[in-house]
Amino acid sequence: MNIKLRDEYLLKRRKKGISQKELSEYLQCSQSLLSRYERAECGMSKEKVELYRRYIDEK
Repeated sequence: MNIKLRDEYLLKRRKKGISQKELSEYLQCSQSLLSRYERAECGMSKEKVELYRRYIDEK
C-alpha cells in the first residue's frame, strides 16, 4: 500500500475509533508492528494489508 493510501487508512481507523490494540488482535500481529506499519517504518504481507483495509472499511 502506498504511503498516501496508508495515511488515509490511518485517519479512517482513528475516525472510526478503532484502536491499534483491537486491530492488531484481529490481524494477529503485535501492536508495535502495526504502529511501525502505520508510520511507514516497515511493511506487512499483502494478506495482512488486505485484512487491515477490509477491517477498517467494514467497521
